[in-house]
Amino acid sequence: MRWLILFLVFFLVPSGLSAEEVILSGEAPDYAGTDIVFLKYSDQISGSESVVSKVQVLADGTFSATFHLDRTEYVFSYLGVYKVYLYAEPGSSYHVLLPPREDKEPGDFLNPYFEPVLVHLATAEYQKDELNTLIRMFDDAFLPYYNKHIVAIAKQADFTDLNNNIEQMEKPFSKGGNDYFNNYRLYKYALLRHLAYQQRSRYISDEYFKGRDILVNNTSYMELFNQVYDKYFHYFSRTEQGSYLGKAIQSQSFDSLRMVLASDEVLGSGNLPDLVLLKSLHDEFYDDNYSRSSLLVILDDYIEHCPVEDLKTYALSIRNKVTRLLAGFSPPSFALYDRDSNLLTLEDLHGKYVYLNFCSCFSYSCMNEFKLLENLYEKHHELLEIVTVIIDNDPDVINSFLQRSNYKWKFLHYGNQSTIIREYDVRAFPSYYLIDSEGKLAISPAPSPGEDFEAHLFKLLRSRGEL
Repeated sequence: MRWLILFLVFFLVPSGLSAEEVILSGEAPDYAGTDIVFLKYSDQISGSESVVSKVQVLADGTFSATFHLDRTEYVFSYLGVYKVYLYAEPGSSYHVLLPPREDKEPGDFLNPYFEPVLVHLATAEYQKDELNTLIRMFDDAFLPYYNKHIVAIAKQADFTDLNNNIEQMEKPFSKGGNDYFNNYRLYKYALLRHLAYQQRSRYISDEYFKGRDILVNNTSYMELFNQVYDKYFHYFSRTEQGSYLGKAIQSQSFDSLRMVLASDEVLGSGNLPDLVLLKSLHDEFYDDNYSRSSLLVILDDYIEHCPVEDLKTYALSIRNKVTRLLAGFSPPSFALYDRDSNLLTLEDLHGKYVYLNFCSCFSYSCMNEFKLLENLYEKHHELLEIVTVIIDNDPDVINSFLQRSNYKWKFLHYGNQSTIIREYDVRAFPSYYLIDSEGKLAISPAPSPGEDFEAHLFKLLRSRGEL
């Protein structure tokens, strides 16, 4: 009965509508000459992102981005210290107002805990029934209540007034809106209830997830989902039914794993168990409870046989996230400009080992290790390509540094592909990776020059019979 339930659900749920054009335009003189990359989440479990459009702001400050969507999506962009966003609906045009330009300071790049300022983009023409207007109005009412209850939990206050508060928040929106907005409000209210009844995740699961359609494109739904089913394997494994979880994972069969979960009545039938499994497989990759190789085989098994497009897309995105920086897998690709404005791709370096590093001209550690990189380059440049990606905004500072230092290896600037920082999970400078001559990650992360990288390189080459 492989995938019987999934096939039944798949054929009972109508397929998605064809994609329609979306236009995002505006005037932002502050950003003239810069690239704006608009993204959406590939999946809201791992937080992986994919580009929907990339556009350059013209000299007069105007820009216009066109892309296609088949449903409402949360679309966003990182602009200096801001993360700007809006909810884009298929077939719609948005003339948006960007916040005044404010680039990151050098310290922001070096701070692994930096959080951008969230800005819900306003449009030039106010429409009271437009989705973004409704969500912005709702959030303005919701967030004070949410913050109030966070404080109340800390004080162990009484929550008897919670339903009254929700009723008051709902009054201005009682006429409802489209399905996305209705579900957005529903799961925001559920988030409050989950906050209030922290020990009653079972109630939240029964009331808001079990037996319902999965809404993987709705940010409110997925925010609550990720909270309710956090560490699901950890808690389920403590039950009698969950005692078989470890053996099911060792079997490396998704069917076996799903059968174990089917014994847990919390999840019910339909697609919810599969979404919970995908979240659990993702989360367990970052713990040491189960074999990563077994988890990956199960994920591959799911991708091969899954007939539900949304779930398959999520599975592929999660697989890419958990493997993209694993040794033996292909690293994220890039296409960046060097100091002479030549575009260099990772594929251009195929055939050589690549010692890829991310640095800032304002980092004392980077400056110190450049001297060691210079020594490595002089000794091994025929075998080893050293590539430094500079994470600084000011081109004058970068050019001055490169002219003054006269280092000979390749220096690239991250500017036209700013997503590379997140793709390589850069949290500190410098960060290093070693990519082999076949374009696969050989050591990830790699030791720095000061951590005896040369010895690690020789050991790797000897193990492969290349030295």
